Amino acid sequence: MKKAHIPIPEPSSKFQKIKCSECEEEQVIYSHTTTVIKCNSCGNPIAQPTGSKAILFGKISETID
Repeated sequence: MKKAHIPIPEPSSKFQKIKCSECEEEQVIYSHTTTVIKCNSCGNPIAQPTGSKAILFGKISETID
């Protein structure tokens, strides 16, 4: 028996390209990260983990599917 009327759920997490607020360097991070992500060049924090989505300290320049 087919259940065509039930939609397939899509994940709410994604990869994002974040631009550092200090040095403008871009870095790809996971939206639900579990560790503190720091910038590769200046060392400032870019993302801080929470229970679900991370708190971002930079600008989202692109979302990667």
